Amino acid sequence: MRPCRNVEEIVKEVNHIIDDDMKSSSDEPGATYFFRGESHNWDTKDNSNVGTKFSPSLYRKDNWIKNERKLYEEAVRLNIVSFEQDRTMSERLARMQHYQLPTRFADISNNALLATFFASDDNEKKLDGFVRIIKVADHKMKSFTSDIIRAISHLPLVNFENINPSKDDGVGYLTFELKSERHGFFSETEWPELGEQLRRDIQHVWAFLPIYNSPRIQKQGGAFLAFGCGDNKSKLDATFAPKDYNNKNTPSYGIKQIDAVRIASDAKETIKEQLRRFGMPAEGVYPELSEVCKELQKRFDK
Repeated sequence: MRPCRNVEEIVKEVNHIIDDDMKSSSDEPGATYFFRGESHNWDTKDNSNVGTKFSPSLYRKDNWIKNERKLYEEAVRLNIVSFEQDRTMSERLARMQHYQLPTRFADISNNALLATFFASDDNEKKLDGFVRIIKVADHKMKSFTSDIIRAISHLPLVNFENINPSKDDGVGYLTFELKSERHGFFSETEWPELGEQLRRDIQHVWAFLPIYNSPRIQKQGGAFLAFGCGDNKSKLDATFAPKDYNNKNTPSYGIKQIDAVRIASDAKETIKEQLRRFGMPAEGVYPELSEVCKELQKRFDK
């Protein structure tokens, strides 16, 4: 994979990859292409091979996933005003994710240039960045109000010993928490077939479009991948490999990475300057006053 050194090369490579997939793929019709920008390969120590596997920020440190509930509760306790307008757990987690709290949501975007911006960011480590090209089947794209997105969003409220989706009664605590947000949510004893579906679905990754509940989320747009869990809230082994796209027994069923574009580390500043010309300055991606001031400081320090 030859590293791209400017926006033109990136756009050409992205178009080439998608065109090839559309012409050669034997997948069922009905899918959308998304993009994920990474300043380096978060999931392996080997930045020379990006692979297809990637994870939400919560997975990056064992202590984060062990303390998922505390992370959530402390974020709300210390800054409750920021969440006053949020009506659902998915809104709260989306806001936390965009402000860099570790969550089980992973950002994706339908804007390849926005993904390029993130892939060109944070070059202190002098590592190549990547734009992942991800294909999401229509049946894996959900609304932020859907039952499965509500369920995954409530996982931070459930202790790890109280969630075991492989067992018949393994999501009882989760459905209890869900009823605080959606009063008509089913009972496992009354609707066992719905409980079985939830236990199955919670062990997968799902895509959803969030409500734009903050200037940052509105500016960045895009969508999220929501990662469920296994027994005891264990991490999902979602590969996003093409071979798993049609396998219903794999966590990444219906979602795959078709390829990735590499961005040369020593070309990141040039690429960010080119993105500015296309109307994508950093202050447009991070619209808060503090971020705007930081960007202005850097711009006029050159």
